[in-house]
Amino acid sequence: MMTANLEVGMELPGPRPQPLGVLPWPAGLLVLPDVPQAQEVATQILAGGVPQMWPDALRFYEAALAADPAVAAELVTGDDLVARYNRAVLVGGEGVWEELAASCDGELGALVALARYSIGQIDEPPVADGLGAEVAALVLSARASAALEHQDPAAAAAELRAAVAAASSASPVLASSLRLTLAQILADSGEPAAAAREADAALQLLPLTADRELRAHLQMTRALARQQLAGEDRGALLAVVGDLTEATKVFREETHPELFALCNQHLALAYLVMPMSDQGDRLRLGVAVNALRAALRVYTPQTHPAQWATTQVNLANALQYLPSVHQEQNLDEAVQIYEEVLQYRDPQTDPIGYARILSNQGNALGHLGVFDDARERLTRAKELFASAGDTDAAATVEQILEGLQEAASAGTG
Repeated sequence: MMTANLEVGMELPGPRPQPLGVLPWPAGLLVLPDVPQAQEVATQILAGGVPQMWPDALRFYEAALAADPAVAAELVTGDDLVARYNRAVLVGGEGVWEELAASCDGELGALVALARYSIGQIDEPPVADGLGAEVAALVLSARASAALEHQDPAAAAAELRAAVAAASSASPVLASSLRLTLAQILADSGEPAAAAREADAALQLLPLTADRELRAHLQMTRALARQQLAGEDRGALLAVVGDLTEATKVFREETHPELFALCNQHLALAYLVMPMSDQGDRLRLGVAVNALRAALRVYTPQTHPAQWATTQVNLANALQYLPSVHQEQNLDEAVQIYEEVLQYRDPQTDPIGYARILSNQGNALGHLGVFDDARERLTRAKELFASAGDTDAAATVEQILEGLQEAASAGTG
């Protein structure tokens, strides 16, 4: 039978602040009980670390981090509400959350409601009024998620800003993690400057002991936001390159293939738009080509059709201008890449995109001296641009055709 007595009041027992939201799920939702050494463990986790040797009373955290929730639940001792809550986080059970909801209030009650919302038992997350910093931060984060589900990114950003403010007094790691989510929402909402500021603020406060993946996510997020603002500014682009290079030390192809490909794709773009002024700059084209080839080990037309096509075209464009003793070989590869991408493009539904690839291919064929094929593709591109109303692009292709005619005449003269 469910007890009507509320064993836990407004505040959680044990050390404060609790290391909520700092560790991966499910450990990040566990509550440290009031046991010896709990405060020392809490301090270490809040700074981004974990004990090398866990106290016996807290071995359930170690098992939870080892992705063994059943063993972790067996290691939770006692039958007080905190112990019951921790076991519920780890293994759940029929009716367990309903019983907990009827038995506790205050901060633990808010955590129970948060868990019930996350598994779909209730439709709305709890409110954060009257909760301690770290509990309020988690609740506000959940409310941001709810706002996103309702297609309200502005409300989500407001909830996350409040969550960051609450978490800042509890854990720089939790605050940085929340800033990462906020930065991603701002970037998706078309606010790259604000996104870059949030990611930068998080990185400035993140302890060196924090999880390397969190730091890499922040570096990547800051880089992608700054890249949208950089234009061709050399200094800004070098900062983007620095962030992405650091992120790829963590996001490896074998462990994080999607993030690895994304970082390499944008690393190449930063190099490709960077103004060339000396031999070192030209060598960066080679780095860009290698980065694009790395991304294409992940992107395929079957798994990532849009990313594959964009990366292929960027690779072909880079190969056309890559300083090399194998220039003819590079141009031939570029022509073949353009041809492959054209097989996945439809001139009826995307005439301008199709025409751009045709014009690039025609340009490469012209450099190879294959004038008839070059003229055919460039003429077709000009017609597509003109039909689509892009007169500037049509005029540019006409200039290339004129230059092609001059080159052909000079070659036969």
